[in-house]
Amino acid sequence: MAEAQVRPLPSGYDDTFVDAVEDDLLCPICQLPLKEAVQTGVCGHRFCRQCLEEHFMRQERDGQEPKCPLDNIVLNRDKDIFPDKATQRKILSFIIHCPRDGCQWTGELRAKEDHENDCQRFPVNCPNGCGESIPREEICLHTGDKCPLAPIPCRYADMGCTKEVLQDDIDSHVESEMRLHLDLVCVKLRDTEEELRNTEEELHNTKQLVKKLEEKIDALENKTGVFLWKIRGFDEILQQAKTGYEDEIKSAPFYTSEFGYKVRMSLYPNGNGKGKNTHLSIFIIIMKGDYDSILQWPFRKRVKFTLIEPKENPEDRNNISSTTESQNEGKWNSKPKTEENRVARGFPQFVSHDKLMKSGYILDDTIFIEARIV
Repeated sequence: MAEAQVRPLPSGYDDTFVDAVEDDLLCPICQLPLKEAVQTGVCGHRFCRQCLEEHFMRQERDGQEPKCPLDNIVLNRDKDIFPDKATQRKILSFIIHCPRDGCQWTGELRAKEDHENDCQRFPVNCPNGCGESIPREEICLHTGDKCPLAPIPCRYADMGCTKEVLQDDIDSHVESEMRLHLDLVCVKLRDTEEELRNTEEELHNTKQLVKKLEEKIDALENKTGVFLWKIRGFDEILQQAKTGYEDEIKSAPFYTSEFGYKVRMSLYPNGNGKGKNTHLSIFIIIMKGDYDSILQWPFRKRVKFTLIEPKENPEDRNNISSTTESQNEGKWNSKPKTEENRVARGFPQFVSHDKLMKSGYILDDTIFIEARIV
């Protein structure tokens, strides 16, 4: 015996409204916001059109006269029921949420159908005809990797296999063409090893060139005489210095002015000289620059180093500063003959480890040091 089809009951708008709908705009039958609102001319009650029609049909099946569901007043279906256009317009102007999980759209109820034509979370049928319903935004992912009726490249396509098979047939293809795939992998491995050998030296040279270009760009961009050095991961840097792995780090180069001297900062996290193991040491290094031939030598400018306490209001900062003194020609401030002078000028005991750690100079494992040419 064939099963009888269950006809869905009529109802109002089963949507999620941003604001609560007033009680007088809810259908007394389905308790939802009125859909295709109608009003009785005799008693003035409002209902969803289909809810009221279903109510009348049940009364007719029971041999009863059409009556209002609320007060049992007898109604003439042709004369006493009329569309409530004003109420319908009001309800259609209410703001609703998109019913699809993950979609943040809100808009008027009347715009729901237009939105669903564009909603990326709205389910659509698979274009390959596999029978699945997928959110619109996932169609490409489904047809590319998951649809059993979509042809996909062989797993060994990167090795050179050009065959495409259905998702469900990929395992049998891989198994049947195992010898071909093994040969392709062997050829690819030999080619890759040869390419690696040929490019190792080129890669090393390229890295060195990139490093020099980056330093040159940084130096050309910093010509104000003030350089702020942001040192991230300070705890690891300090630990490496204490173990002797890397006792010195250097800042990017910068110029003292637009056509000035090229310099950089040198930092010893675990100290240098008198500051060894107790202090953070800071120095300035003179480098070979683009304008050395028109500058006066030796370098006689003073450099003010400042450890900045990271507080939003500059007036609340308890910064630590030290300034070098101007000196006659020496190894540190003479015109560089190599990439940079080997001797630096600065402060071996710039700030103690105790003060650095116990005060608020380290924020998010980062410190800030400024060099200002004065």
